[in-house]
Amino acid sequence: MKVPMNSSDSYLARPEDVIAFAWSAPMRELAGKVGISDVGLRKLLVSNGVVLPPQGHWNRVNAGRTVPAPPSPRPRGPGESGRIRLDARFRDLVPEAAAMSEEGPFVSGAVPEDLSDLREAELKAIGRVAVARDLSKTHPALGQLLKREAQLREQAARTGYSWDEPKWGGPLAQRQLRIIDALFRALSRRGHAPWTRYSQGELELHVTIGDRHFQLGFGGRSNWRGGERPPAKNLPVATELTLSVDFKSRSPLVTRWSDGDQKLEQQIPQITADLIVVGEAAFRQGLLEQREWEEERKRRALERQRAEIRKLEEKRVADLQASGELLRKAGEIRALIEQVGAAIERGRFDLPKTQLERWRAWASAHADSLDPVLSGQVLAHLYVRDLDDPIAQPGSD
Repeated sequence: MKVPMNSSDSYLARPEDVIAFAWSAPMRELAGKVGISDVGLRKLLVSNGVVLPPQGHWNRVNAGRTVPAPPSPRPRGPGESGRIRLDARFRDLVPEAAAMSEEGPFVSGAVPEDLSDLREAELKAIGRVAVARDLSKTHPALGQLLKREAQLREQAARTGYSWDEPKWGGPLAQRQLRIIDALFRALSRRGHAPWTRYSQGELELHVTIGDRHFQLGFGGRSNWRGGERPPAKNLPVATELTLSVDFKSRSPLVTRWSDGDQKLEQQIPQITADLIVVGEAAFRQGLLEQREWEEERKRRALERQRAEIRKLEEKRVADLQASGELLRKAGEIRALIEQVGAAIERGRFDLPKTQLERWRAWASAHADSLDPVLSGQVLAHLYVRDLDDPIAQPGSD
């Protein structure tokens, strides 16, 4: 379903909870709670398929008259998440939906649990699909390409130059376009959204099944980022064609169709049903991949934490060893102070008492500066840092 607003703190809600919110109070009151205009809230809800109370509903409620109950959401369709994405402003108003398990169940009023049953149901609903003899009336998704082709045709008629001729005018190219037109019309009748992107002669073929997006291509494709280039104009219309969809399934699925006993034109119902199954399979596989991604993210976070713990422990040991070395040096200086004082008292050195005291104070201060306890250097390893509380204070548990 559509994302209502850009937000890094968006979340998924059940359609029935969004409907309950939409029917809980007049739109102006709800909009005030969300923090947007009532017109903006209305558009947002409608764009997500939420049926709103009819006009005059709240007047009838206030008058004590009987009003219809909020409608049930339509069943989850193939490839759909069955959720509505909301941003943070709705968090206190509409509860977050529990995550759907990658193990299902996936059944709804529009989707059987078994994918083979889904394909059979779609084939029955699709019925016969005729491929047009020409491209005089086509699916709107091909409009941009055909408009540009007509402009090139007029330009070539004026200039007489072959490079001004239509790019998709060859017999095989026309056949490809007729196949796509029929496939797009069949998908649209089943409520799905085919679309194209056309630029500088290249045609990208896309289809959205529920919330899943795919790219289609003729022939063997290794790079789905590019578009379709028109086939050479001298290729005959009977040239063998293969159509495929860019989905790597973990389970056996039909994602490639070729001319064989039946031409692609005769396989449009099967291709349409197969694409709808691909959309639903991609949704289910996406749940598994999301869980795997979360587990991998946690695993890497744990590895980073363990590496940080190892680094902290190594530093703690190094600081402990440094404390021992500093204490040894401080002890040696203090021992030296005592021995020098004793030697002067025995007359070994002729040094004024005031000079001795000044030296003793200077040397003792240096020893104290080295002493890890007096300087506080021991704090570097005395307290264990809690990674969940990186600014834990000395004396805490």
